[in-house]
Amino acid sequence: MKSFTDIVQYRRAIRKYDQNFEFDPEVVTRALELSTLAPNSSNMQMWEIHRVRSPEMLKKAKVFCMEQNAAKTANELIIFATAPQKWKQRAEMNANVIRRAFAAKPNTPEHVFAYYEKDMPLLYSGEGLVEYKGVVGEQGNRLRKEDVRVILNKSVALAAMTFMYALSEAGYDSCPMEGFEEDQIKKLLGLPQEADVCMIVSCGKRLPEGVYGPRLRLDAKDVIKEH
Repeated sequence: MKSFTDIVQYRRAIRKYDQNFEFDPEVVTRALELSTLAPNSSNMQMWEIHRVRSPEMLKKAKVFCMEQNAAKTANELIIFATAPQKWKQRAEMNANVIRRAFAAKPNTPEHVFAYYEKDMPLLYSGEGLVEYKGVVGEQGNRLRKEDVRVILNKSVALAAMTFMYALSEAGYDSCPMEGFEEDQIKKLLGLPQEADVCMIVSCGKRLPEGVYGPRLRLDAKDVIKEH
């Protein structure tokens, strides 16, 4: 088994994949399953992962990725999107699990359950919202929506990173892409307007020229601060 250090060192953003490689889609299946184990805010799992693999859909999606090499030569495209429209069912799912888990503990404080039954509706839909972080009215509601959007994209990004590391562990490659026409991608996949396409990850097997240059990173001392 590869060490995690090996996996992290192996992963690079690949811009050109080997079209002659005998690509095994089951590797992607397993990596996607692992991606759903990624940490996420309040266990709400408000993400959707769209696997684009049919020739017809791939052709369209690659055009909407501006036909960059990382997309054009990929075997599959994985589209990681937020799912804010699913907040209610996710909150109910969590609340039911928590209530069952604490069913044998009669003295459990009510706030344990209220987090999903009251706080989540307040955060994700604005139900009963009077003020948010001390800000009232539409300005407070706008601030709430902005915070939710950031929260969801953080969780989705963690799932995407987990997916890419899982591919690396299997000796496959990926490239996270932000260069795409989001409105067209959302229309292609039937995503609601309120959803965000966090990133699109191409996958395949790298060609040597698919690594565009040596890895460039800032010195650790320039970005890691101790206090």
